[in-house]
Amino acid sequence: MRNKVKLMTRGHHGAAILVFTLVLVTLSTLIILFAANYGRLNDKSVTNINRHYQAFEAAQAGMEFGINYLDENNAAILASPAGGYILPYSNSSTNNVVLANNSRYTITYSNPVANNYTLIKVTSVGTSDDGTSTHTVSQLVQFGSVVMHPPTVPVTSKGDITLGGNSEIINTFSNNTIQSGGDVQLNGSSSTITSSGVSSTSGYTGSDIQESISSISDMSTNDYFSSYFGLPPSNVKNSVQHYYSNSGSTNYSGTLSGMAGTSIWIDQTGGTASFNGSVTIGSIENPVLLVIDGNVQFAGNLTVYGYVFILGSSTTDLLGNVSIIGGMTTTGNINATGSIQVSYSPTVLSNMQNNSSMRYYAKVPGSWKDF
Repeated sequence: MRNKVKLMTRGHHGAAILVFTLVLVTLSTLIILFAANYGRLNDKSVTNINRHYQAFEAAQAGMEFGINYLDENNAAILASPAGGYILPYSNSSTNNVVLANNSRYTITYSNPVANNYTLIKVTSVGTSDDGTSTHTVSQLVQFGSVVMHPPTVPVTSKGDITLGGNSEIINTFSNNTIQSGGDVQLNGSSSTITSSGVSSTSGYTGSDIQESISSISDMSTNDYFSSYFGLPPSNVKNSVQHYYSNSGSTNYSGTLSGMAGTSIWIDQTGGTASFNGSVTIGSIENPVLLVIDGNVQFAGNLTVYGYVFILGSSTTDLLGNVSIIGGMTTTGNINATGSIQVSYSPTVLSNMQNNSSMRYYAKVPGSWKDF
């Protein structure tokens, strides 16, 4: 009997061990299967995330390219609108463009407001290399000009203005000719001319001249510059089409003669930037933006169509037969003698602003979306 009980006890122990072993094997199998499935799921999740970011980066790349492309090809993109809206535009540069990692983007352009072709929505759709993930980003951009706020009078200066000889400051569009942060003095046969005729002479200063304006004289040079351009000097300098720098006195007549429809920046770090001889820069249809940082002397038979901004010169000398059609601004003093004419022309300034070399699309803050 005792032996029989021992055998039964051993049998129960063996069965328990067998059951326990089977449970462990089952659990181990389930854990292995779970781990394998979790690993595959995690791999898929990581892959999907990578594809998502790949599509997003492709869309971002398309957006940056799309804005620059709009800058350079706006005439073609905005051509022939219908019903107040621009038509779909697509070519190999904007449609299904493949990147180095085989992801791609497609760009579309639209104008959210009917008949408004200065506010454009740029939409870029990025697609991952295997085509399983897409992402869309959009950005509003506003058409603007390098000269955001052109002058409204022929001559503006932070410093003093002295006119002599046969100098004439002309504005037949309004009754304002000169704005100055300093004193304005007319000598000899100099005068100002408005729509009603001669306004100020050496013996009389009319209301067309506004002098000793503290809001101008108290303004810093950078703020004064930005009040016209909307940007500090360094930003505008980096955006011009023609840049020159000289540390010694230089005559730019031959260099700039005949230039039209462009932007020019001269850094005169030493000496004087001079313009002598018979020179015409710009035209009514294609005026120029001319910024000179340093001492300046205009002489000879010089004609400039556009906007002249003198930055950093203590005194700008205008000698000989000089004609500026558009507008002129300085951060220092002006001393004009000889036969000088500075004529305000809104047509010339508008043509300058609208010239493709002066215009750009800037991102509208807060308008970027990724949905």
